[in-house]
Amino acid sequence: MTGKFDETIETNEKTIGGLLSELNRNYPGFKDIFIPPEHGILNLRTMITIKRVGVTPFGVFDPNTEIRDDDKILFW
Repeated sequence: MTGKFDETIETNEKTIGGLLSELNRNYPGFKDIFIPPEHGILNLRTMITIKRVGVTPFGVFDPNTEIRDDDKILFW
């Protein structure tokens, strides 16, 4: 959808939901893939994974999940 395999983004957003909204401005429809408007919750057919220094990578199930500097976030 983005045409990119990897992208580095600087953001002031503090949550996955905020980041999805920001990405949606650059890639219209991106957020709807992960949080379909008709349901308003994360789509269980997609996945968001956060790789954080010193922590085992983990899946995101709540759009209010905090993001931190240097997090690597995989959307698939």
